[in-house]
Amino acid sequence: MTERKPAGVSFETWVDRQFREALVRPPEGPPLNLTPFDIDAVVGEWRAGRRGH
Repeated sequence: MTERKPAGVSFETWVDRQFREALVRPPEGPPLNLTPFDIDAVVGEWRAGRRGH
């Protein structure tokens, strides 16, 4: 959970700071071990499978 917005700081400035900090810190939790894939191949396989229905 994030901290409360400090008094005297505009909402936009506070949100911008949170985004900036989130971009430089590593994500929480275990690594997802996602592998890249070819979206065109996946869609082609899906379409080929749908033709039989």
